Amino acid sequence: MTGSPLPREALRRIVASLVTAEIARTRGGAAAGIAVDPIAWSDARTLTVGSIALDSLELVHAAAALYEMFDLDALPSDGEREQPATVGQWLDAIAAVQRRGDATLSVMTSGSTGRPKRCPHALQDLRDEAAHFASVLPPVRRVIALVPAHHIYGLLWTALLPAMLDVPVVSASVAALPRLETGDLLVGVPDHWAAVARSITRWPDRVCGVSAGAPLDDGLAGDLRSAGLAALYDVYGTSETGGIAVRQAPDAPYALLPRWQFVAPMGADGATIVDQQGKRRVLPDRLAMTPDGRFAIGGRNDGAVQVGGVNVWPEQVAAVLRRCPGVSEISVRLGEHHRLKAYVVPSGTKDADMLHDRLRQHASRLLLSEQRPTAYTFGSALPRNAMGKVCDWS
Repeated sequence: MTGSPLPREALRRIVASLVTAEIARTRGGAAAGIAVDPIAWSDARTLTVGSIALDSLELVHAAAALYEMFDLDALPSDGEREQPATVGQWLDAIAAVQRRGDATLSVMTSGSTGRPKRCPHALQDLRDEAAHFASVLPPVRRVIALVPAHHIYGLLWTALLPAMLDVPVVSASVAALPRLETGDLLVGVPDHWAAVARSITRWPDRVCGVSAGAPLDDGLAGDLRSAGLAALYDVYGTSETGGIAVRQAPDAPYALLPRWQFVAPMGADGATIVDQQGKRRVLPDRLAMTPDGRFAIGGRNDGAVQVGGVNVWPEQVAAVLRRCPGVSEISVRLGEHHRLKAYVVPSGTKDADMLHDRLRQHASRLLLSEQRPTAYTFGSALPRNAMGKVCDWS
C-alpha cells in the first residue's frame, strides 16, 4: 500500500522549525530568539540557522531530530546512499518515507519535567484534522503564526492547514506582529493572546484567532471578542492525540472533533475517548459534561499546570526548591499571570532578601525557565484554610 507525502511547503516549514529549535537548544539558546523564515530554506540551501552554518556535531543533532520526527530509519538503504546535504534532499528523503501507506510523523511532548516522550501520529489522521478545520473556518487570507511548526499545534495550524487552504503563512511574534488585515487567522497560545489583548484595542474586520496549548480564560476571550476579534477558536488536545475538541470562546463548551467519541461509562481514572481505528486515550483532565455531550474542563488529574504552553508540575518544582539552603517549607502555585509563584517559610535566616536571591540562583541552575517561580512571598507559616490545608495567597 502506498500513500502520499505531506505537501512539500508544509514539510519545508516543519523542517525549518525543527532544525532551528534543535540547534538553538544545542547552542544553549532559545528557538524563540531566532527568526524562522521557511521561504529562505530553498531546496539548494544547506542546513544553517540564521547566518551561521552548522558544524559537524550540529549536523548530527539536526539529522537525529529529523530522523526521529519523520521516521527516516524506515528509508530503504541501497548501500550507497549518503545522508542528505541540502534542504531539498532532506525533503525528498522525507517524502520517500511518507509514500508508504502506514507512514507516521512524531512530535515530542512539551512537558518540562522528565524526558520528553515521542508521540507518533498517522499522516492520515493529521490530514483529516487539518481538513476538518479547513472546512469549518470562515475564509482565510493568510495565517499569522506565533507558534513553532514542529510542535503538534503549530504543525496542524501553521503548516498543514495553510497548505490545504493554499494561503501564505507569516512567522511573527507578539512584539513584531505584521499589520493585520481582513481574513487573517492569528495562531497563538493563551499567553500570546493575553499580550495581544493589551496592544490591540480594535481588531480589523473578519480577523479570527486560534488558541491552544493551555486553558484559555473566558474573561480574556471576552475582552478580545469585545474589541472586534471576529471569532476565537479554543482547541483542546495533547501531543499524544492531536486535537480532541474545539469551542468558540468565550463561554461555549467543547465539542469533540469528528475523529473521537467518548467511551461510556467513564472510568474512575477519567474520561476515555476512542478514535475510528479503536485507539483509546484516557484524557488528562477532569471534565464537566453537558446534556448534549459537550464538556468544560475542570483542571488536570495529575496536578499539572500550563506555563507558556508547557506542562509544569508545581509540587515537583516545590520539591526542587525545598533543597535550597534556608528553606523550611514552600508551596508553589500558578499565579495570576500564568507564571508560577512560591510561598516560602525560611529556616535559619531572617534575611528574606538574601534567601530570595539564593532561591532565584538555585532555580536558575536546576529548573527550566517555565518551572521557575517569578514571584516569592515569605512568611512564618504556609497559608492554610479552616480545614488545615495549604491554600492560595494573594
